[in-house]
Order: sequence, then structure tokens, then C-alpha cells
Amino acid sequence: MYERPVYPEGMIRLRQPLPPCTLLRPGGERVYLPDLKGKPLVLGRDEALAEALAKEALEAHTFLLAEGERPSPLPLLLDPEGTLLRAIPPGGALVADPFLEVYHLGEVAGAEEVRAWLALLEAQCPECVVPEGEWF
Repeated sequence: MYERPVYPEGMIRLRQPLPPCTLLRPGGERVYLPDLKGKPLVLGRDEALAEALAKEALEAHTFLLAEGERPSPLPLLLDPEGTLLRAIPPGGALVADPFLEVYHLGEVAGAEEVRAWLALLEAQCPECVVPEGEWF
């Protein structure tokens, strides 16, 4: 069973903005997560999920997150210290809205579930957000 590590207060929480951090692309280019605002963000950590997501036409920034370089069917983001990687359980994903507010952080049944989370985000609007108790 996966045990979620303890993070400093407010590190990664549902319905809160993803903490600003810098990840790397293979080759050393830095990617500052707040620069990805404007489209939903999907960070997966497993090859099987990455393969399934690579076959989808998702309107989201979609990456495989890893500690080191490895082959990937999706664009790869490196988290050498494993800070974000440890927050995502095996077989899981982080899904954030276009403002990088975290809507899902946990296991997913596959690409279909990621698509369902993205559909939920697409249905949201700043003026008419569904109260949390109605969508959990």
C-alpha cells in the first residue's frame, strides 16, 4: 500500500494552487510550473498511464514525471529530488485546472478517468463552480 509522504504545511492540497516549483526537461531546460497556466495540467508517474494518455487528444499539458531521464511516450519532466513525484501514488496522476488548482491527486483507473477529470474542469467556470460536496 502506498503511504503518502508528509509535506510542509500547504505543499500540495486539493482545490489549492499547485506550489510553484521548477522541473527540468531532458537536456536541462528549466520548466517553471506557473508558466504552464492557461491549459489544464496532467502529471502522471507510470509508463502504462503515459502510453494510454499519449494516444489521447487531450487539451492539456500532459507529462510523464520522473526522477531521471528515461524513454517516454509523453513529454518528460524531471523531478530529480522527487518532491512532486512522491506526492503522486503509483498508478496515479495529478490533474490541475488552467490556473493550476489541484483537482485530483491520486490513483486513476486509466486514461478514461483522466479524461473525466478534464471534462469536469472544462465544465467549470469561475462564476459557477460546483460546491465541493456535490462533486466528490
